[in-house]
Amino acid sequence: MNWELLYKYVQGKCDEHELRKLGEWLQKDPANEDFFTSFIEGWSEREEVSFDLDDRSAWNDFKKGKMNAEIGNADVSGYENMSGNSAKRIQLVKQKKKRGRAFWSYSLVAAMLLIAAMVFVVRQHNLLNNSHLESVISYQEISTVKGQRSNLKLSDGSKVVLNASSTLRIPQNYGTGNRTLFLEGEAFFEVTHDEENPFVVISNEVYTKDLGTQFNITAYDSVGVEVAVKEGLVSIGKMADGNMQREIVEITPNKLGILSEIGGLTVSDIEDMDQYVGWTEGKLVFRRTPFPEVLNRLELWFDVECKVEGPLAGLRKRTLTATYDNMAMSELLQVMAISMKVSFERNGRTIVFQDEELSGEKVIKDT
Repeated sequence: MNWELLYKYVQGKCDEHELRKLGEWLQKDPANEDFFTSFIEGWSEREEVSFDLDDRSAWNDFKKGKMNAEIGNADVSGYENMSGNSAKRIQLVKQKKKRGRAFWSYSLVAAMLLIAAMVFVVRQHNLLNNSHLESVISYQEISTVKGQRSNLKLSDGSKVVLNASSTLRIPQNYGTGNRTLFLEGEAFFEVTHDEENPFVVISNEVYTKDLGTQFNITAYDSVGVEVAVKEGLVSIGKMADGNMQREIVEITPNKLGILSEIGGLTVSDIEDMDQYVGWTEGKLVFRRTPFPEVLNRLELWFDVECKVEGPLAGLRKRTLTATYDNMAMSELLQVMAISMKVSFERNGRTIVFQDEELSGEKVIKDT
């Protein structure tokens, strides 16, 4: 046994590795528990431990000092004749020793529990430190504004197309055993295969994980995440206290998974993949899209402000199905106005729409 380790233990100076080593040694052999008990019993009488002796010599020296201490401390009051009462004195010492062992047996249990508790505390301390380290890891943050899209290539060869008004955070240690990204907004990912290091994207307390595939994540709304899989296989699940929980579902190609706080999980077929990834090629794609959502998409795509003049009730019911392939805004607005039966007036970056059916006339002003 390492005497220095015992010495550090009684002084409360053991680190987690040393506490674990001591615990393993105690469980290895019942004789070790006796040794530990005897050591604790005699510790108060021994102020120093010599570490330059081998284990056997140190143990013999320890026992000798301990026995002398027991005899010197034995209560012999009332015995005038030492030699005549030697048997009684020995019995007294044995009784005291027995009581001491009973006490230290409880102390041993307490000590072992203390070791376990200390290991737990040290581990919790380490976890807190690790959490703190994670919180201070530096990130490269890439953001786009309305009307802007960005193409990225990550260190592992994976490609990302970041849509308008979106933010992607990339940890400094990305690619070194860690392939986790943080997304706000929308992005399309083409992931380089790495079976040992899954690719993970975290958005709105939802994670999307895969090994190598192509998929699109939309997370503009803080209450839900939308995942469209073009190729390969991805899984999605929830985050809790910064940790990934059990996977909820696996999504196969041409499937759309939506996980939201309100509607829960839904998985459906994708009829037209361009509806979800066409934007990466400059296509503005609408499929039975309600008018208010059309305006939101226009604001993001062209960095404009869309307003409606007059009642909106009739316009809310109208939907748009169209694909505008790399079309200029002025041309797109004129074509869309005909499809949705609206008039519009554009002044700089502000566009005001009006229900043509209510006004009785088509007004198109683009300045």
